Amino acid sequence: MKVLHICPGYLQRQLYDKLISALQYNNVINAVFALSTDNPSFKIENKYKLKILEKKFSIIDRLIYFRKQYIIYRETCKEYSQHEFNVIHAHTLFSAGFSTYLVHKKFKIPYIVSVRNTDINVFFKYMFHLRGLGRIIINNAKNVIFLSPAYRDFVIQKFVSKKNRQIILNKSYVIPNGIDEYFLKNKFTGQRKIDINFIKIIYVGELYPNKNPETTIKVCELLLKKGYNVKFTIVGEILNRRYHEIISKHSFIEYYPKCPKEELVSHLRASDILVMPSIRETFGLVYAEAMSQGLPVIYSIKQGFEGHFENGVVGYAVKSFDYRDISQKIIDLYNNYELFSERCVSLVDRFDWKTIAEQYAKMYGKE
Repeated sequence: MKVLHICPGYLQRQLYDKLISALQYNNVINAVFALSTDNPSFKIENKYKLKILEKKFSIIDRLIYFRKQYIIYRETCKEYSQHEFNVIHAHTLFSAGFSTYLVHKKFKIPYIVSVRNTDINVFFKYMFHLRGLGRIIINNAKNVIFLSPAYRDFVIQKFVSKKNRQIILNKSYVIPNGIDEYFLKNKFTGQRKIDINFIKIIYVGELYPNKNPETTIKVCELLLKKGYNVKFTIVGEILNRRYHEIISKHSFIEYYPKCPKEELVSHLRASDILVMPSIRETFGLVYAEAMSQGLPVIYSIKQGFEGHFENGVVGYAVKSFDYRDISQKIIDLYNNYELFSERCVSLVDRFDWKTIAEQYAKMYGKE
């Protein structure tokens, strides 16, 4: 099975490399087309036929959608016209989808497209003139990949015509991102000890309004009023200056800057529940990372993590701003903590890149 991956952002997000590395153990031969960047997020090991387009896009190129897509299309054809591929994988609907669609039309190779956060919350939401194109790309794809059931249902209900909804649903797959193997190799073993009267909450990630930390602070304040001792640990980079002031106002908050995964595991093990009621969340790797250390999770309704498990299995889905309900859900988790914690550790392997690569390999080869 030979797969051409059209992935403009390959060098910005290491998750793509994790996936493609895992695919090679499933009899998949990979070739990758990526765009160059001045600041790659990881050291490049050119293990595949990684073609990096060195052209520096001008401001006009970046602003004019079709101009950039035709450049990617032409360069892809130039590089790979002599190769035979079984399938093409566009790793984003808009940034890679149209150029992939054009390659498909030229060489008659079936393609698969992944729908990601920027596709939903930027392109579909604000670029009305491209919505029809998005539908064309989805309609002509062999399969469509979503990171969560919530986003699959949202896109199909809102942006797919009624007559095509069942067709698109039938060829859609929900496949999550994987987590770093370090978390899986260092899963928590044993039984976590908790104190129902001392609630230890943690948040991990960049700190900005979409992540909604203010609601979690309200949750802590309400729990304090109810007589609980509370510690709220925040780990991550502060992207909005006002959060420095907010953090300094509350003695129950402990803040730590972004840290290596080894240190993060220590922070997770020193906490009891991950609470992150984001306003928007494509997937949220940190939920799965927390599960690996036996932490139940609080996540948002109709956002990326919802649907991977039934509500009440590894935690609870909540309305992002309903701090009263969130506080009660936290208490519910503490009252049955051992069961939740054990389920988190036992179920986290579904976020192993090896498992995920097997799902992709089967889909690539499916007629």
